[in-house]
Amino acid sequence: MMLTSSHLSSIPVPRIFDRGAASYRLVKLALLAGLALTLGQAAPQPDYLRTSLATFNPAVPSGWAYTQITTQNKTTITERYDPAKPAAEQWTLIQNNGQIPTAKELAQYVPYKAAQASSLTQPVFSPSDIEPASLELLRENAARAVFTGRFRVAATAADKMLGHLQLQLTVNKQHSQIERVTLELLAPYSPVLGVKMNELTVTMDFALATADQPSLPTTRTSHFSGRILFFGNEENVHVIYDAYHRTPPPTGTKR
Repeated sequence: MMLTSSHLSSIPVPRIFDRGAASYRLVKLALLAGLALTLGQAAPQPDYLRTSLATFNPAVPSGWAYTQITTQNKTTITERYDPAKPAAEQWTLIQNNGQIPTAKELAQYVPYKAAQASSLTQPVFSPSDIEPASLELLRENAARAVFTGRFRVAATAADKMLGHLQLQLTVNKQHSQIERVTLELLAPYSPVLGVKMNELTVTMDFALATADQPSLPTTRTSHFSGRILFFGNEENVHVIYDAYHRTPPPTGTKR
């Protein structure tokens, strides 16, 4: 007898193949379920990271005077900031390239600093700008852990520059405090017409909080290379924060 397609379709398939196919489907479903579970649940953050984020402040807290030594390429200036003084007198030029400033330099410095005063003590970002869910452990040892992450979408909408930066946090595990923050440009970027940023790295270091003072910035280093209008530009800046002193609020103000 000749076998036709109708005969072939009527031949029963051995049950071992049924069981094999069913097992395969079960394994596949289990794998998919496990993958969905993994994707849907982020790894829990360690307690020291959550605590460090909750207490972190990248700016100098209000009420603290300090000396700021800034080296920009080959120029170094030493200034003193004192929030207890009237707004127009809070910044004082102490030295210019290791020398007592001249009357002409002081005359140029005072209006320049007064025009910048509102932005000089503002941090690069606020802790609420960080997206906690984006933080991933990069490396760690017994004392410290380094995490990489990004900024919240809401923060990058207000300040588009943040959306182009990679964030790196170095956390002291014992004290649950952030000791270093590094910001790095992910790719070349033009923030405004005529300006092209090819490289940008900013590193900020912080002293651990003690019973007498909060965590305070100690240094800030930045490297920039790019073009401004038609001219190539490279800039290296190193800032030292020193001689912190708690001050009373200016006369007539309340804390």
